[in-house]
Amino acid sequence: MKMELFQKKDMPKGLNFKRGAFIHLLLSVLLGVLILSHCSGPHEKDNGNKITVSPPDSIRQNYSLIADTINYGVVVHNLDSADLWKKKSLSGFDRKNFIDLIFNSIYNKEIQPYDYFTGESLSVRDIKKLENDPEFSRSKIGKIQFLERWYIETTTLNMVKKVHSVMLAYETFRDDGSFRGYKPAFKIFLPKERN
Repeated sequence: MKMELFQKKDMPKGLNFKRGAFIHLLLSVLLGVLILSHCSGPHEKDNGNKITVSPPDSIRQNYSLIADTINYGVVVHNLDSADLWKKKSLSGFDRKNFIDLIFNSIYNKEIQPYDYFTGESLSVRDIKKLENDPEFSRSKIGKIQFLERWYIETTTLNMVKKVHSVMLAYETFRDDGSFRGYKPAFKIFLPKERN
């Protein structure tokens, strides 16, 4: 039995379109929405500040902007060994290498860390102070928050994400050893383009 995308009963009443013409109309409307969303200026809002961003030429020339601000957190450390779903979802992520790369880039002054709440820049000494805090360790970094922009190539539907900032948060625990929550360590803005 052949499955069809639209059944005759699904067609809007009062329209005498053939199925192909109806699909073409829907795709044209979707393309128009994507083009109009691309017309908004290249900016990113962060704590009320406007940050001008410029995607790489290959993205700017071939892709349309579909989301200018996607902000989400990802738990990257499985505290519950019985949680097989989380274990599977993190199996391809080298958390230690990623975190060490960020810290090394800060210490080499390749990227600038910022206070998550105030937005003020942090010094290398501030980061060393954080690392000497008994509550903190790199191994406790268990959540990462990403701020991204998403682009799509409208004919192939190939998507590209451009990450603009990353916030690292570490696990905190109550006196009895139970998990309390995550505390922001710092936020970094990634270079606009890195060769």
